[in-house]
Amino acid sequence: MFLDKYLTIYDDRLTGESYIDPIGTLIIWSAYGQKIFNNRVNSISNDVRNYTLNLFNHYLIRRLIRDESFQLGSRLLSLYGSKNTLQFKYACLLYLENMFVYSILKHDGDKGVDSTGVLGITNGRRHWSGTNPNPKLVFSNEKDGQLLVRQLSLGVSGRYKTPFMGIGYFDGNYQYDIPDSGPIWEGVEALIAGSPQLGQLSEAVCDHLKFVLGQNSAKPQISFNDVPEALHKAYAKTFASSGFVGKFSRSYWLAATRLDTGAAGALLQVLDENAESGKPVELSAQRLTELTPKKDLQPEEREKIEHIELLEPFLADVMLLFFLLTTKKSQPLTSVIAEWMKLGRDEDTLRSRAQRVRSNQNLLNVLKGSALWRLQTMLHLADAPTLLDQITLLVDYHGKVMTGRAQSSWLNIDDNLVKVHVRPSRPPAEKDWPNGTWYNNYYLPQFQWLVSGYQGGGV
Repeated sequence: MFLDKYLTIYDDRLTGESYIDPIGTLIIWSAYGQKIFNNRVNSISNDVRNYTLNLFNHYLIRRLIRDESFQLGSRLLSLYGSKNTLQFKYACLLYLENMFVYSILKHDGDKGVDSTGVLGITNGRRHWSGTNPNPKLVFSNEKDGQLLVRQLSLGVSGRYKTPFMGIGYFDGNYQYDIPDSGPIWEGVEALIAGSPQLGQLSEAVCDHLKFVLGQNSAKPQISFNDVPEALHKAYAKTFASSGFVGKFSRSYWLAATRLDTGAAGALLQVLDENAESGKPVELSAQRLTELTPKKDLQPEEREKIEHIELLEPFLADVMLLFFLLTTKKSQPLTSVIAEWMKLGRDEDTLRSRAQRVRSNQNLLNVLKGSALWRLQTMLHLADAPTLLDQITLLVDYHGKVMTGRAQSSWLNIDDNLVKVHVRPSRPPAEKDWPNGTWYNNYYLPQFQWLVSGYQGGGV
């Protein structure tokens, strides 16, 4: 699908970053963040309940496919070809995701059940209230089977596809029997069997799917009120909240994702040690790396954290300078320079920060393509002899980034005046921009959210 790249692997061409990332640093810092988390955590896959729900759904589909005692009826077989086709798996994923959403809505007032973070909950609530509430669950891979627009990309399965492929559950076409997947699925089966709630729910859902698919229809459906109460109640209880799910799945996920090893493991250690009475404590991305013990890490793992500690003060100050250029519709360059100085920066700030970035010989090796070009260009503009020259080169660089997106530049310089063509940004406050402060996050807040679920929080 068109949006698969957007929702799984960062692609500069497919995002709306021109509105939030005018100097194109997202593609840079995200590369360093993914080195730490090995593509297991990002801005759209960071919740242990959704992680586990997606795994549970794929476990059920794989089980249904491998169950030779269950075969599709003639009308479903004519439409999908077989149980192992991608379109059939899509329909299963949509049906199971919608079943979960409605189950949470049905039991939203029950003790411990929290709808926060449930993908599709807003649309689901609208359907729920508009049907008395008794919405229909339709088994279809088309629009009538979707709660979300483009649910196959925006729903649980689409958002968690990349980390699941990386772990080895399936390939890009949701083929489960791929090389080396046998032991991985044995681990999943052990998780299901080892959790009474997951085990009982899996049996109930499998029986329900077979019942619904037993209808002589190309689009089997059922009213939610006809779903056994024990089934939707078990769904809501088993997946009540991120914290509840995290308690019974933490060990499994740490082993599967290996987020308890290397640089990620060192960050996890800090978060666990700083949890108060088992409750998560939120740390800034900068503070989290400062607290992380690095001396015992292998050199390549230690460098993953050192890279962002060297890089981020530079990227943040380049961003700060750009913000200062955009605070008014029109202003002289001398005013921008005065504000830069007021914030404790000078002509040597970017230059010295760039030198620190270059001091680590392996830092640039992380990047390639447009990400490498962007960082090298910013490092080059930092070498300019005067702040005025640095600003001129920054505006030129911004223009090239925007041209690459087929977008117009936010600003230009005309006769020593900065002229802004978009809504001016809020002037940076001195208290928010001390020297050395960070602006980008490297998926560290998302990792904290994931870990808060492991710690029984995340609700």
